[in-house]
Amino acid sequence: TLREEDPTSDQADPGVENPYKNPDLLKPADDGKDGSSSLKVDPARLLSPRLRGCNLYFIGMMGSGKSAVGDAIARRMGTYNFLDTDTILERATGMTIPQIFEEEGEPAFRDVEAQILDSVHAHVRCVIATGGGLVMRNQNWSKLQTGLVVYLDVDSETIMKRIEGTDRPLLQTDNPLETL
Repeated sequence: TLREEDPTSDQADPGVENPYKNPDLLKPADDGKDGSSSLKVDPARLLSPRLRGCNLYFIGMMGSGKSAVGDAIARRMGTYNFLDTDTILERATGMTIPQIFEEEGEPAFRDVEAQILDSVHAHVRCVIATGGGLVMRNQNWSKLQTGLVVYLDVDSETIMKRIEGTDRPLLQTDNPLETL
């Protein structure tokens, strides 16, 4: 008979121990003042085997840090590759995103973006930074749901500071902050 696994139990992950339950992976804190312990290993390295090849998808507004955080996480995990759908899209089309918006329009851009997601979602062991508007189409959610989706929630003022001086097609308005 089939039984439901409790994904939080240690039995759900044979051979991958919870580092906080393994005293061999803990070391005394550097200052030694409070008697607390810290990990000897980077917890991101322990995430990879627990995901069992499942992709991580970073979603969020433009400028929320999907590419920066995704790349850092992939590097720390060690066995996962980082993919940025916007970078792949620009290479595939031979155009920048602002050029695509200007020459082809947003609907054409979203079509290509969906095709890029179709191609990258077939891979495993990837940390994928998506375009900010990718989640606006229902068809894209079926692909995202094959992995673990992480939403980076950043306030509009912080985003505006981060993207100042960049050419973001959707923010070419009288009040970009309001548009965000």
